[in-house]
Amino acid sequence: MAGYISGPEQDQIISLSDINAPVILLIGKTGAGKSTLGNLLLKTSKETFPVSGSFTSETKKSGYANIKIGDKIYNIVDTPGIFDTDDLNEDILKEIARTIQKCAHGIKAILFVLEAKRYTKEQEKMVNMIKLFLGDDALEYMITVFSHCDKKQTEDPEYFKKVSWNKQIKVFVNSMGNRWTISPNPDLFSPSSNVRQQRLRELENHILSIDGVYTNELLEKARKKQEEIEKIERAAEKKRKEEYDESKRKEGEANARYRYERQRIIDEKTTKDKYEEQIKDIMSQIEILNKKVIELSEKDNKCFGLETQVKLESGKTIQMSELQTGDRVLSNIRNGITEYSDVYLIAHIGKLDHEEAFAKVSFTRPDGSKGQLRLTTTHYVFDENLSIIFAKDLRPGETKILVSGDNNKLVPVFVDDVTIELHDEYISFYTRAGTVIANGVLSSCYDQCPPSQMLMDLVFLPVRLWTYIIPSTHREERLHPYVQFLETMYFLFINAMEKGKRFID
Repeated sequence: MAGYISGPEQDQIISLSDINAPVILLIGKTGAGKSTLGNLLLKTSKETFPVSGSFTSETKKSGYANIKIGDKIYNIVDTPGIFDTDDLNEDILKEIARTIQKCAHGIKAILFVLEAKRYTKEQEKMVNMIKLFLGDDALEYMITVFSHCDKKQTEDPEYFKKVSWNKQIKVFVNSMGNRWTISPNPDLFSPSSNVRQQRLRELENHILSIDGVYTNELLEKARKKQEEIEKIERAAEKKRKEEYDESKRKEGEANARYRYERQRIIDEKTTKDKYEEQIKDIMSQIEILNKKVIELSEKDNKCFGLETQVKLESGKTIQMSELQTGDRVLSNIRNGITEYSDVYLIAHIGKLDHEEAFAKVSFTRPDGSKGQLRLTTTHYVFDENLSIIFAKDLRPGETKILVSGDNNKLVPVFVDDVTIELHDEYISFYTRAGTVIANGVLSSCYDQCPPSQMLMDLVFLPVRLWTYIIPSTHREERLHPYVQFLETMYFLFINAMEKGKRFID
């Protein structure tokens, strides 16, 4: 029932009978043990998915095989070197398109294979790649599978959890509905081993516990295209059979068989071409998604979600959508003393003509209550050392941010989670202090700029001084001209530096 395609054979026609079942998708960093897990689930002596002995992927081609769990047939798809790369060249895009093609009938489960180590930036990048190509909701179908565990860890998963998990891992696993298990090392546990069988049963039970299958607009479009191809195939086969019977009656078996085989080759070539057209269509959609993310990261200066709350000097708490130039907002707390600062410029407020990537930062306040802050991914917040850091670079369970607590203090707390969302409304504003406490979090007023609060204060000094003389009345969706000028100059500088580096290289 298994069928692995790689190398030159990758371009052959994939039979619809092989791909019209829901998918179990194997993802993870190269060398994490995806292929090993796939082979374990198939429970065959044959190595269906080639296992690389190094941490460099031997191939960028995904493989697939049929697998039966319970009374259902699924396709298990291995993705070596596909989702763990930033190099989205044509070959990688094509292979991602093929993977999406195989997932057209829905995803039953995504098995995220993670080495028994801490959750790293590389794994987070991979999750973001999955979000980009399959959508955020796909993560609700994810199961964490730990690989490279030792004998004791595999025999006693609770012991492994107790001694090996940090807060970051706990947050990551909990975000997937606490679905996790261990991939048994085949060198330590034979096929007949009770431990090996038990760990695999646990994984199968997790897969079966997921309700339904995941699909989205991209997958639905691919499925409908495949159904069209299948319909054409059936019609072509019916016509060949009718022509064969007629030719056999008139010309004999040999001539009829020759005509039948010749037409079959032509029809299969047509079917293959239609599959390749589908691949190109999916690739074009992937490229649009990828370009959109790049464009969104390079467009206008951004800031906070309009619903974000700030505290005024009067003691009133308002949403940022209500802010006016001249309002004095809580900007810092030092040595138990609250500091308020004037809003001297609102650079943008309102709706955009495109959606923008926002980071939703979740945290637990000192009193135990939960809090969130939504801001653009390249907006700066302060860590526990008062260093500024991009919102997208905050690490759950690892990075601490400064949150206002009782008794007028800023208290460092761990980030619980960071998720990426798309929104089309925001506000960008600046206080004379260059900081603001937003939803209780000490934040910079600056976004997508050099990582220096002091430098940015100096850059904005001219407009800060000017608004002392003539207060700004700008409160529009159009970006303030001074901010637009600064952003344009900054990107010209960055592009020149990159071109110079490429020239030197």
